[in-house]
Amino acid sequence: MAQQSRIARILTALITLPFLLLAVLFAVSNREAVEITLWPLPYAATLPLFVTILAMLFLGFLIGAGFMWIEVLRTRRQIRILRRVADQQEQELNRLRRDKRLAVDPDGVPNLPATGKPSDTAPTLPTTH
Repeated sequence: MAQQSRIARILTALITLPFLLLAVLFAVSNREAVEITLWPLPYAATLPLFVTILAMLFLGFLIGAGFMWIEVLRTRRQIRILRRVADQQEQELNRLRRDKRLAVDPDGVPNLPATGKPSDTAPTLPTTH
């Protein structure tokens, strides 16, 4: 277990460090100032290019994470509903099994309810003329 944790840390570092290096190189290479304006609003901001691009990437990440969160909530809701249905069906199955055990005497002969009508308790044979 500890060996897997160590391998996971090494793999995380091997994946994260190159991306971190690329982000630093990107930030150093793109320090020029750009003016950001939102068209209908009279406001403008002057920011370094790397801040603008990284902020938009982060905003895109947040939007994507939000959509994934909504999907996870839907999936969890569906799982709760399906578990509830499965529990109900399991209870019904247990009830039917219990009823079947009660309907059979110890010798294995079914205890069918007597209704007074022969057609309800036993099949009828066809008559020939």
